[in-house]
Amino acid sequence: MTSERRARGKFFSKRRQETIVGAASILFFFAVWEWVVRAGLIDPFFLSAPSTVLAPYADLFITSRTIYPHLLTSFYEGAIGLALSIVLGVPVGILMGRVRLARWMLEPFMMALYSTPVVALLPVLILWFGIGLWSKVTLILLGGFFAVAINTQAGVAGTDPRLLETARSFTAQEYQILCKIVLPSAVPFIIAGIRLAIGRILIMVVVAEMYAAMQGIGYLIMRAGASADTPVLFAGVILLATVGVVLSALLNAAQRRAAPWLVEGSE
Repeated sequence: MTSERRARGKFFSKRRQETIVGAASILFFFAVWEWVVRAGLIDPFFLSAPSTVLAPYADLFITSRTIYPHLLTSFYEGAIGLALSIVLGVPVGILMGRVRLARWMLEPFMMALYSTPVVALLPVLILWFGIGLWSKVTLILLGGFFAVAINTQAGVAGTDPRLLETARSFTAQEYQILCKIVLPSAVPFIIAGIRLAIGRILIMVVVAEMYAAMQGIGYLIMRAGASADTPVLFAGVILLATVGVVLSALLNAAQRRAAPWLVEGSE
C-alpha cells in the first residue's frame, strides 16, 4: 500500500512539474512577444502585442459580448464534425485493421482522399448542400475522418499477435477478442488520431466560415483581417489555439483514464 501511495505521489509530482514547465514556457513566449513589439522590432500594425490583444478580448467576452454567437456557431459545427469523424472513423479503421479484404478495397480511396486538400472541395460542397450548416459540417468531417480512421487501423493492425493466439487458444469469440484485446491495444492510436483530427477540424472550421458563413470565429477573423483590425484578428487566433490546447489536454486525461498502463510504463 505504501509503495502504491509513493508511486501515485511520484506521478502527481511529475504531473505538477510538467504543468509548471509548460506554463512557464507559455509565459516566456508571451513575454518575448511583448518585448519584440514594444522594442519596435516589429510594426504593431502587422503584429499586435499580447497586452494590446487583451483589450479586444475584454470587449468581445465582457463588454459587448459579441464573441458568444460566433463561438457557439463554431463550437456547434466543430462538435458535429468531430463526433461524426469519431463515429464513422473508428468503425472503418477497425474494419480495415481486422479484415484484409476491406483494407485492400478501401485503402486506395482512403489514401487518395487523405492526400487531397479537402479545402478545394468547399465549392462543390456549397453547390451540393448550400451555404448552411451541412456544407461546413461535411468539410469538417472530411478533415477529421481520415486521421481517425487511419490511426485506428494502425492500432488495430499492430495488436500483438501473441495475445490474439493466446485468446483463440482459450476459445475466445471474435467479439471478445475485439473488446478485450484489440480495442484496448488500439486506444493510444485512436486518441492520437482524434488529436490529429482536432487540429485539422479547427482549420476546416475557420476555412468554411471564411467562405461560407456570416457567423463564427473564422468569419470574425476574416472580417478583422479585411478591416486591418490586428488585435481582434490575433484574439481570434489565440482563442482557436486555446481551444486546441484544452481539447488536447482533455484527450490526454481521457487516455490516462482509459489506458493507465501506458502512463505507468512511461514513468
